Amino acid sequence: MKFIQYNLSGKIVEQYSCNFDQLKANPISEKVRVTMDDSRIYIGFWNSFLGQSKIQTAEVSQYDLNEETAKLKSSNMVVIFVPTNRIAKLEVILHSNPRWGTVPTNKFEFSKPVKIKSDFFRKWPGKNGTQPK
Repeated sequence: MKFIQYNLSGKIVEQYSCNFDQLKANPISEKVRVTMDDSRIYIGFWNSFLGQSKIQTAEVSQYDLNEETAKLKSSNMVVIFVPTNRIAKLEVILHSNPRWGTVPTNKFEFSKPVKIKSDFFRKWPGKNGTQPK
C-alpha cells in the first residue's frame, strides 16, 4: 500500500509504501482518499483508530451536507466500510477536519492554511502573576 500525507495546501509531508498494519501515522478524523486495488475511490473522514489490534475493516465517513452552501442537512453521517487488505493507496490531508477551521466538505481538496485567532495567551498571567500590558 502507498501512503501519502499532505498539508492543507497540498504539499507532500510524508510518503512511503508499507503494509496497512505498518502505518506510522494515524489519520483519525482527517480527510482521506482511499484507492482500492480495483481502482474504486472513497473520500471522507477516517474514523477507525489504529491501535494495538489489527483492523480488518476501516470506516470512512461523509457529512450529510449541501456542498454548495457547506450547511449540514442533518447530523447523520454516511459511513463506508473499507476492507483494509484491499487498500492500494491511502492519501491524507493533515488538519482537514472542520474543527481545525476548514470549511465542511466531502471533497478531497486542498485549502489555505488555517490561522487560529485566540486571546487565550494574550491574557495569560506574566511570570510574576501580573497581567501583561
